[in-house]
Amino acid sequence: MKNVIVKTCKTLLLPVIVYAIFLAVDFDRFSNLSCIYTIFLQSIIPAITAYAVSFGYICGIFDFTVGSRIIISGLVGGILSAQYGMPGLIIGCMTVSILLAAVTGLANWLLKIPSLVLTMALTMIYEIVGKNISGQFSFVSINYDYAYLGAAPYIIIILVLSAAIFYFIYNQTRFSYHMRAVGSNENVAKNSGIRTQLVKWLSFVLGGIFVGISAILTISQSGSMGAQVNLGSVTLFFKPLMGILIALVMQRFCNMTFGIFISQLMINTIFIGLIAIGMPDTFQNVILGFFLLVVMVLSNNIDRVKAFLRKKKNRIAEQPQM
Repeated sequence: MKNVIVKTCKTLLLPVIVYAIFLAVDFDRFSNLSCIYTIFLQSIIPAITAYAVSFGYICGIFDFTVGSRIIISGLVGGILSAQYGMPGLIIGCMTVSILLAAVTGLANWLLKIPSLVLTMALTMIYEIVGKNISGQFSFVSINYDYAYLGAAPYIIIILVLSAAIFYFIYNQTRFSYHMRAVGSNENVAKNSGIRTQLVKWLSFVLGGIFVGISAILTISQSGSMGAQVNLGSVTLFFKPLMGILIALVMQRFCNMTFGIFISQLMINTIFIGLIAIGMPDTFQNVILGFFLLVVMVLSNNIDRVKAFLRKKKNRIAEQPQM
């Protein structure tokens, strides 16, 4: 247990180092404790969204519909909150999210086309649905009395509960091992008796629970939810995806549950830091693309990097001592 805590604390050095860089650039702005607290709070929703994306990613699925499903769920929840208050917001977001996840998973099951192509097409369809739901002004707002879940301490409590649920499913269930088997080699998993298509469908549904939570927190934190078109919702997918990829690289040091949140802390530190020092939006998008590219390269070549470092260490050990 002590070793696990020590390794997890070591991974926390990543966002600390990034923050220290911005602190050196602008000490007056970043020495304020409220800045650290803001970064922490703004890392919560991407982390919970990353938990949602993780289920599909473990199975080898790229699900671009996550952002559009968050938007539709938030829009419906916002509309129902006007009639039924907080129960309408929560039930509306969760019900629509799980239904959309089930539909997306069923389409993946029946159509049997690459998930990247399928979910990209479904994203465009869902965005049109969201646009029609949002009405003339393309957004839905909620009463301030029903928005308290998006603020502390409620959002922190929801994060802890979400992390606990994800930790249990990811580490303590047989279904988690089935997901990893499917993601590692679907044919081998199928020959082992695993119902691979059912596992994939369930991964969508389980992810839908966390998508619904993200929708509740998103509309509660901002007070409104706006529709997106032309694949604008896909941007909600990239930061969680980067968090997952970084967490996978850090798995040798800490559990996936904590690794995802630590990754989101680091990513949000970078982007909030860029905003704080006055970088334009276009440059932020360049950084996002570059950062995603670097993370993808590292995550896909981690075994080669490990092998290279191992060989280098062995060569150094074999050199004669003078």
